[in-house]
Amino acid sequence: MKKISFITALAMSLTAVIPFSAMADPEEGYLPIMYLSVEDNEKISVLPDGTVYINNEDLTGDDSIRVNVYVQDESKSCWNLAPKVKCADGNIKFNENAIENETTAYDDQHEFISSIDKEYNTVNITFKTPLLSTGTKLELTSENTDDYPIAYFNADVNSEIPAGNYRIYFLTEPDDPENNPDQRLTQISFRYDDGDSKTFTPEVRDQKIVVSDRMLGDVNKDGLIDAVDASEVLGEYASLSTDGVSTFTIEQTNAANINMDEYTDAVDASAILDYYAYLSTNGQEDKLGFAEYLTSIQE
Repeated sequence: MKKISFITALAMSLTAVIPFSAMADPEEGYLPIMYLSVEDNEKISVLPDGTVYINNEDLTGDDSIRVNVYVQDESKSCWNLAPKVKCADGNIKFNENAIENETTAYDDQHEFISSIDKEYNTVNITFKTPLLSTGTKLELTSENTDDYPIAYFNADVNSEIPAGNYRIYFLTEPDDPENNPDQRLTQISFRYDDGDSKTFTPEVRDQKIVVSDRMLGDVNKDGLIDAVDASEVLGEYASLSTDGVSTFTIEQTNAANINMDEYTDAVDASAILDYYAYLSTNGQEDKLGFAEYLTSIQE
């Protein structure tokens, strides 16, 4: 067995006792992550990568999606979490303040504030240590900071929303600095072991929403997901590969791009055929929807 030198062993032991909070700094190569997650319902589907798929023909006028806000902080050094979330398209509206989640990964000794700006369609959240607890960090009661969302809000979806691609995203830079110079931005504040505090822009992950006028996979909109749809996808793939020309409408493209990688290709056709085979086995009673099926085969 190879012996470890005294110097190497000492360096390893020192590294082990240095608190991770000392690394909670982008200059040291670390930033927490803020991300969004949507809960599915009878009107929407959530795909394995988190993308929301909406068939606008299922919408009735009073539809909304619940959006959860998560913070992933491995350093566990935050004292102030300030996500600011926006949608730039008026077909997806924020009409109510965010609500603190019933259960969070942090203890009850914190303050929660939320507001909305309807003109700019933003939701503003502040989740921080109490004013009288200056110099402390948010205390965890769970193993990970993102075991539970810190908050959630509803995004109302216009029943007339056109087919297309939409985003709910964290606002990390002003989108209208001339007319709205005081617009609040997403920030996160660390507390260091010496009591010092710094505020940074965290890494963020947006929420993608894809809208079509048909079911996912039903490329020809005949109410079925079958080999005919797979064949149409392969035809589109051949056209794109040879001439670089799409033969699909945006509605067809969104229904055909099963893995949401922005390409319509043989991978999507194969996914449609796999689901068709699943539906063809022992009838279609109690079968999973396409999004649920995709999730099940990845588990």
